[in-house]
Amino acid sequence: MIRSTFFVLSVCLVASSALAAEPKSVIEERYKEIQHIISNEKSDDGVRNKVTAVLESFTDFEEFGRLTIKRYWKTLSAKQRSTFVDKYRLLIHRSYSKRFKANQKLDLSFRGDAEVIGDRALVKTTVVSGKTEAEVDYKLHKKGDTFMAYDIVIDEVSLMRSYRKQFKRIMKRDGFKTLIEKMTKKINEGSGEIDDP
Repeated sequence: MIRSTFFVLSVCLVASSALAAEPKSVIEERYKEIQHIISNEKSDDGVRNKVTAVLESFTDFEEFGRLTIKRYWKTLSAKQRSTFVDKYRLLIHRSYSKRFKANQKLDLSFRGDAEVIGDRALVKTTVVSGKTEAEVDYKLHKKGDTFMAYDIVIDEVSLMRSYRKQFKRIMKRDGFKTLIEKMTKKINEGSGEIDDP
């Protein structure tokens, strides 16, 4: 009986593992969704709203935020962390979705296979949108049965590192409250950058 139970559990674990989404397929499937959106939406705003929903489906914004502000994360309360992640999410939405437009041809190619080390992965792509070509790389980590993005690198510029530099400067000089105020201002202005001198 014990052997039988162990065998059933083993089969279930293997099946579960086989069903886990591979990092490359996660990105490939999301781009298929984006291509469908671009082909069917009539306005740029419509495209960006729906692309934002796709971004939400494969991005771990809490991990994105934690790694961006690093040591400051531990100093924040649960409520402050939630506020920060919510604002950061909106900035990333704008930085990412602004690159897609209605009825614009979109081609995706992979630069090699996914590089997987433990529960982390790197998927390198080249995206051609209209007349613009960009190298867009996704850093992902295993979360449950799938891989979720925690950084996006566009033409060798990491969103996480770019924002980290801005956030660190503001946090060090003015504190958390000012950082949130500046993030909110930029979101309301429709900008994805803090641009704090």
